[in-house]
Amino acid sequence: MGAPDDAIREELIGAVLGELSLLRRDVKDLSQLLEASGKQFKDDGELTLLRYASRHEQFLKQFSESSADVLAQAVSFAQARDQLLGEISLRQYDEANGRSRQLLRDVLREAGWSNRSALTRFELAAWMGGAALVSAAVTLGAFALLHGLL
Repeated sequence: MGAPDDAIREELIGAVLGELSLLRRDVKDLSQLLEASGKQFKDDGELTLLRYASRHEQFLKQFSESSADVLAQAVSFAQARDQLLGEISLRQYDEANGRSRQLLRDVLREAGWSNRSALTRFELAAWMGGAALVSAAVTLGAFALLHGLL
């Protein structure tokens, strides 16, 4: 009975060794697959990082361009506002100058100076200088008021 037991034992050992050989081959294949998957994962990660960096740079570029556009629009708006304030100031100056001339004419009529030759050049220059100063003061006041409101 010893021989058949040895034969069975040898067959079992052979079967176990065969299974171990198959298992070793499967482990080797699995190891290669895991290594290939790891390399692919690393490559995909690097590609994703490159894409992210590219999109980040593109976003920064677009943000920079839009910021420049906003700043240009702000400068344009400031220039338009200054031009509008200048035009309003000129209109105020013209109105104040016209009013001062009319007041001067009214004063001269009330004083009985219907003849312009009765007024000397010096007096006329003094009246016009005073009217111009009053007109300039009113214009500057209007400009300061409008600038303070805007």
